[in-house]
Amino acid sequence: MSKKKPSRKQRSGIDKDRYGRGLTDPLPAVDPESNERTPVPDRPEPKKFYAPLWAGGIVVLLVLGVFLFNVFGSKDQLTVDSLNPPAVAALDGGSAVYPANSKIAFTENVKFGYLPAPTLTALGDGTIVAANPETATEQMGLKKDLDEVTVDEFRDASITPPRKDTQAGETITWDDLVGEVGGDTVFLPAIDSAEVAEPALKTIAEAGLEESTIVRTDDAEVARAAADAGVDAMFTGDYSGSSPEDLGPAGYTAVAVKADAAADWTESDLAVWVTGVKDKKELETLADAGAVGALSTNPYKVLPSEVKSD
Repeated sequence: MSKKKPSRKQRSGIDKDRYGRGLTDPLPAVDPESNERTPVPDRPEPKKFYAPLWAGGIVVLLVLGVFLFNVFGSKDQLTVDSLNPPAVAALDGGSAVYPANSKIAFTENVKFGYLPAPTLTALGDGTIVAANPETATEQMGLKKDLDEVTVDEFRDASITPPRKDTQAGETITWDDLVGEVGGDTVFLPAIDSAEVAEPALKTIAEAGLEESTIVRTDDAEVARAAADAGVDAMFTGDYSGSSPEDLGPAGYTAVAVKADAAADWTESDLAVWVTGVKDKKELETLADAGAVGALSTNPYKVLPSEVKSD
């Protein structure tokens, strides 16, 4: 009688399974009452998405962002190159309408689109102010010349208005004027000496307004100082004995001429500003011929404002 053949595992000498249990060991007993299982973590409750609230919040953030940009963001700065002809500069703030070189004159200039053109001078303590030394003493009721006046005395003074039944004007220093409306307009200050030019140009440089200023002068030293500072200079002297070929190399980029002489200069490289313009019609004719703008003590007469006041 033949013997039963051993299994393949027995022939190879293997007596345990892959779990380490003997091949003849009894299987582990299973407790039918046992329900032990590997615990499964609880699923978190899904978060609710409030679409209307999120949309509203985004709108609020966008509005806030626009507001902050308008307040703190960069703003366009009016420059000489961005002027749209014909431009009108108000001499001494429009001294035929407002108290000459007064704070109210310059703020109104900017409000109605005219360019402030103050006359600058130095007080006794060196402060640069908006005031015409030839007329300010009388208009301000001072008993001494401006070069003997301190800044406190200047601030305490008031400027007589040119028209009856209008209020006197408040004086203003050059630093205060630049701080008040700088960047919103182009300044055309009249400077007649290097002593005034140096501190006045320093104020312009500190405010970053080199491209928003035209210095009016007939002093060659002042014109050169302006050119060296990167500021345009307008020749306001006797142009009949001058030519564009003379003024350009001297540092001038513009010239002021009477209306009837504008045609002799508009073909040059100099920007032409006219004086003695009678009305808007004449100004527009001159602008069509190449003039950049006009200088006037009554800018409303030359180019009536489109802005209406209350």
